[in-house]
Amino acid sequence: MRTFENQTKLPKLPVPDLKKTIERYLVSIKPFATPEEEQEYKKICQDFLLNLGPVLQQRLIEHDQKQPISWLEDWWYRLAYLSWRESVLVHSNWYIIAQPHPQTPETVRVGIRTGYTDFQIQRAAGLTSLFLDYKHLIDTETLEPETTKQGPLCMNQYKQIFGVTRVPKPECDIIVKHPDSKHIVLLLQDQIFVVFVYDQDGKRIKIQQLEKYLECIAMVTVNKQPSVPLLSGQHRDDWARDHIHLESLGNNKDSFKWIETSLFAVCLDHKPVDKSISGLARNTFHSGDGHNRWFDKSISICVTNDGRAGMNGEHSPCDALVPALVLDYAVKREPAQNPQTGNGQVKKPFLLKWTVDDHVLEHLESAQEYCNKTIQDSDVIVHHFKGYGSDFIKRLKVSPDAFVQMCLQLTFYRIHGYCAGVYETSSTRQFLHGRTETCRSLTPAAKAFVLGFNNPTYSVQKKLELFRTACKAHVDYIRMSSQGNGVDRHLLGLRLVLKDKETHPIFTHPLFARSSKWQLSTSALFSGDNIHGTGFGTVYHDGYGMNYMVGKKMIKIGVESKFSDPHTSTDKFIRTLQSIYCEMQVLAESAKL
Repeated sequence: MRTFENQTKLPKLPVPDLKKTIERYLVSIKPFATPEEEQEYKKICQDFLLNLGPVLQQRLIEHDQKQPISWLEDWWYRLAYLSWRESVLVHSNWYIIAQPHPQTPETVRVGIRTGYTDFQIQRAAGLTSLFLDYKHLIDTETLEPETTKQGPLCMNQYKQIFGVTRVPKPECDIIVKHPDSKHIVLLLQDQIFVVFVYDQDGKRIKIQQLEKYLECIAMVTVNKQPSVPLLSGQHRDDWARDHIHLESLGNNKDSFKWIETSLFAVCLDHKPVDKSISGLARNTFHSGDGHNRWFDKSISICVTNDGRAGMNGEHSPCDALVPALVLDYAVKREPAQNPQTGNGQVKKPFLLKWTVDDHVLEHLESAQEYCNKTIQDSDVIVHHFKGYGSDFIKRLKVSPDAFVQMCLQLTFYRIHGYCAGVYETSSTRQFLHGRTETCRSLTPAAKAFVLGFNNPTYSVQKKLELFRTACKAHVDYIRMSSQGNGVDRHLLGLRLVLKDKETHPIFTHPLFARSSKWQLSTSALFSGDNIHGTGFGTVYHDGYGMNYMVGKKMIKIGVESKFSDPHTSTDKFIRTLQSIYCEMQVLAESAKL
């Protein structure tokens, strides 16, 4: 079956039934409300259902009827990503780190000083070729379309990986797409080179030829230009301002065009990187100082000088799961094999030139200050819990994802003394161009379990009963939300069709904001052994951002919080989570499971 064959069979994302959304919503706010607040809010919601709600619902339905794909898609691109003005550095971009190359030389394992290495270049060239292999599967529609028990999944996000770049603009950025390009960009110490990976006949080049190009570039001595890539880590309004100004100077428009039309970026880092998994994660995430990355590229392969590798991704064009599958595909096939190649001529690599003035140089200084402040406040750790994995969890007769979600909530409660709002990404790819919905993981059952688990008067059987009930409620909610019946996207749509001066207390009551403050922003990735960790930044300054993977014998998680917040600590969260994992094992053993 061809990759995109099922696209015409996929339904549009539905506009949920208003009454059912409000019913679900009222259940979801219970963990955050006092009994008095809950009764007050029920009356507000009943008034909404009788008065303004149906009016807004009809407007939303009429909006949906005018949209060829989805009532949500354009709004989501604009509001969730492109009009969001915080830097994509740490705040929006994600990172994924790969397992070591199977043929890593011992001389590299013991540590490398500053400079580029042959092995680094070999791995970068191999990964580049393997990524292009994957692109070939997409282009020829020979990548098997994804399906679940519920039916086929939308494959549109696979068109958002290669040749895709976010471009800063005042107030709202844009996304440009050039999937048929024949080049990549290579970054070394903020110098950007265009490297052609196809010959003039459109055939791939050999890995050895690519290695030669990378080696020659790494060895060449150039007069180092100002660090223009650093500007891509700024606040979006500042970056848009500087982008416009740079375009007005010299041939900078051409340089931007080469970057924006490239298939992806490859970043060769010359400085030594901490040998730990967390060290590699931090380097992939932000390079330590914001240099040698073009944070607006959809994907960037980042390779350290000891040959370790990861991928940095810009979030707006597609969700991390899809590029993660590309990296997984590539890493499991290392060492790379040569593709089918041609005999056509290949254009030589060249350095992109920048024309700058005092204005740009001044703003580079402020950009460095901004990036330093952002990075130094980012507390990132990747942790591998090796005590057990899904094999053990399934003995409890619960979903591994639900198990981890309950452990995360227990961890937060153990540290902070209250239950946090929890966002888990729920995929809506069973719909055309579907992306995500919110799974509100702090259900009333989850809160009852968290409080009950910490109650010393409760028996093992009582705690286990609460646990299984909470896990079932979680699975039910994530299934419901993946079917387009979550509450958050629907409520967003209803708010967006409000006219000037229209409002309703359902949107202004404190419970509305309190129940959607995601101090735990979470997402799960597949369990692949080829990926050693993944993560993203926290949504709220006093919260945590995390991505986890549940393998058969191990649970991997990447957590980020802010050093400047006096109440959060990634290290404490990880240590407490490990303790919770052990306590859950004791609970299971006490119940003789």
